[in-house]
This record gives sequence, C-alpha cells and structure tokens, in this order.
Amino acid sequence: MCLDRRAAPETRASQADGGRYDRPMDPLKEHPLEKDPLEKHPIEEHPIEEHPLGRNHDFRALLSTQGVSSIGDAVSFTALPLLVFALTGSGAAMGVVGALQTLPDLFFGMIAGALADRSNRKKMMFVADSGRAVLTALIPISVWLGGPTLAVILVVAAPMSILRSLFLAGYTAAVPAIVGRSQLARANALFEAVYSTGYIIGPGVAGILSTAIGPGPTLGIDAVSFLLSAFGLVLVRRPLIAPTDRPTRHILVDIREGIEFIVARPTLRSAIAFWGIVSVTTAALVPALTVDVIRDLGLQAWALGLLLTVYGGGTVTGALLISRRRRGSAGPLLLGGNLARGLLLVAIGVVGRLELLLPLGFVAGIADSAVLITYLTLRTAHSPDELLGRIGSTARTISLGLQPVGMLAGGLLIDATNGATTIVAMGAVVAGLSIAFAPIRALRHAQLNPH
Repeated sequence: MCLDRRAAPETRASQADGGRYDRPMDPLKEHPLEKDPLEKHPIEEHPIEEHPLGRNHDFRALLSTQGVSSIGDAVSFTALPLLVFALTGSGAAMGVVGALQTLPDLFFGMIAGALADRSNRKKMMFVADSGRAVLTALIPISVWLGGPTLAVILVVAAPMSILRSLFLAGYTAAVPAIVGRSQLARANALFEAVYSTGYIIGPGVAGILSTAIGPGPTLGIDAVSFLLSAFGLVLVRRPLIAPTDRPTRHILVDIREGIEFIVARPTLRSAIAFWGIVSVTTAALVPALTVDVIRDLGLQAWALGLLLTVYGGGTVTGALLISRRRRGSAGPLLLGGNLARGLLLVAIGVVGRLELLLPLGFVAGIADSAVLITYLTLRTAHSPDELLGRIGSTARTISLGLQPVGMLAGGLLIDATNGATTIVAMGAVVAGLSIAFAPIRALRHAQLNPH
C-alpha cells in the first residue's frame, strides 16, 4: 500500500549557505545555480555532535511522541473513510475528500519547504500540530451536535493539508540536526517502525470504536494525538532554528533553487518522479479497500481495521529488516520491492476472502516499508544540507500535490466498477511502473551512500 501519509521518517536538514551569495540579486532574474548547478552545492557532512540514538534525548522525545501521534493518524486513516462512506455511500465522495486533503500540497508544498529553510522549525511544527488538533476536533464535535458533518469535513480538509505541509517541511529539515547524517538511515527505519506500530494498534481500535460508537466520535482520538505531538516538540532541547546568516532573497528564488538542483541530478529526479507517480496511482487505495471490505464483501468495520492492522505489522517487520542497511544499491529494493507491491495488490483485489487478504496485506506491508525507507534514505543521501527542506517539499508537491488526480480517478472507477477492480487496476499500474523505470540507469544503480 503506497501511502505518503506520514510525518515520520521524512527527515532532512538545512544548513547555512555560508555567505556564498554576497551581492545584490534581482530575485526573479539572477539565480545562484545558473553558473554551476552541480558544484554550488556539494553534499557535505556538517559537524553535528552525534550521540547513539538510544542516548539522544531529543531523538527519544520526538520518537515517543510521534509514536503516540501515529496511533491517532491510524485511527483517522481508518475512521474518516468509514465516516464519509456512511454519510454518502459514494466512492466518488471519498475521492473528493481525499483530493481536498492533498490539493493544497500542489500549491503550498514548495513554499513550506522554503519557509523551513529560513525559520524556526520547532515553532513551525508546534503551530502546525496545534492547528491540526483544533481542526480535527471539529469533526467529532459536529457529530455530537448533530451538525452538517460532511460540510465540516470539506471545510477543514484543505487547512489541514496546509498545516501538514508546514509540519512535514519543518520535520524534514529538523531531524538530521537531531540525529546527524551518519545515523539518518537507522533513524528513518526506527521512525518507520514506531509509526507502523501505530498502524498496528490504530486501525483495530478505529474498527472496534467505529462499530460501537460510530466513526465520527472515534476521530477525537486523532485530535488528542496532535496535542501530544505538539507537547513532544516542547521536550526537544535543540532550538532547531534555520541559519540566520543567509542573505535575504525572494522566496521564489529559494523555491527555484531546489527545483533546479533536482532537475540537474539524474538520481534525484528519477527517484522523485518514480515515487511521485506510484503515490498518485495508489492515492485512492484506502477508499477502494473500504468499499471492497464493507460493500463488496459485506463485512463490518472491524474487518477493515483488522486488515489495516495486519498491514501495519508488515510495515514494522519491513522497517526492522532494513534498519541496519546504510549503504549499497537502492535500485533493486526500489524497483523490485515496488514490483512485488504491485503484484500483491492485484492478488488482494482478486482473492475476495478475508482469511487470504490478511497474509497478503502483511507481505504488502513489508514491501511497502522497504521501498519507502529506501526512497527516503536515497533522497537524503543525494541532497545537500542547505537544500534539504526545499528538496523534500518539492518531492512531496509531486507525491502529495498530484494525488487529487489519483483520488478523483480512483473514486470514479470505484463507482463505475467496484473496490476490488479498482485495487487490481492500481496493482497492475504499480507493477508496470517498476518495469518502465528499470531502464533508467541512474535509478537502477543509485547508491544509498554516494560518497
């Protein structure tokens, strides 16, 4: 299951430009990459005092609170589609809500990355989490008051997406400053394992509570988890402030700098394009699974929660298996693992029995985790410190910002056919993308440690 839904292991840092741009510039005409786009930003390891992750207070604080937050994310991940489906009975409606949740990334994602490279990342994440707590709480409050719940969902979806962009941009730029570049691969895997553990607990809780009290009140758990995530940021001792000695430039110059660096690097541009297309293709996977389990197979909400829980167990297993892999070729895992995911999705759409869906979901979770961690680590390894926030946000602009296309297309396909057919179609396209990108040498031979 391809889900770029997490605020965990997207980890990058941002350092000072070192005063290299020391003369006035027209912010929209003259650009620092025009003379030598590849040599302006060598990928260097800036000195950061590093501690073993187990003794790193800031890492432990962030890891534990994000783990709690992941349970809330997983509850929302399961309960929100159930709520929209209960209110409308339409796959297209779920697609519209999903599109509203991701469309702002297309327009705001790169701005968030530029802001992260010039601001206080900790404050940025704190404000984002606090705002998401308030907005999420409006949904169960609307249910309790008997209000227009669907209208509330539609109204809060876009602001939630903007705040998520801010959080992810700050997170992307901050985590390497906490753990150091040499430990990013292991930190990525640990964040993924903890986050995926939330996806073992959360969907089961959501399924049981949605059956007992309804999916609307169940969403209150996610609101509380955002508050706990904000509290965890208070426990982080490092200031996580972007360098202040950079010259003042127009924000469009900063955005363009990140884009041009990606375009000039074959490994980065091919990896980001690959993951982006895969993410768009599988954007409507959860709505398709919801319709398949609830309507097509005639099961209750607990069955969907159980399937997502088993999938979460697979992602934890995959994260632990790959946690100590810090170097070597990324191509086989990216392409081969994604091919396996596609074939597993086809099988999930075909079997039509819960006892067969569960083991397939577990193996799909292993493959998904391996591919995601490999992609994130590869992207970090090939990005210079001073551009990490912008490169990460540019990548998410593609993988998240274009998801409305996949959401709407998937929703229409669900209504025209059924959930199972939509899942099979997604799996076939995902498998085909691995075959289509295999001839690209930069991606096939990409190294996790390019030095």
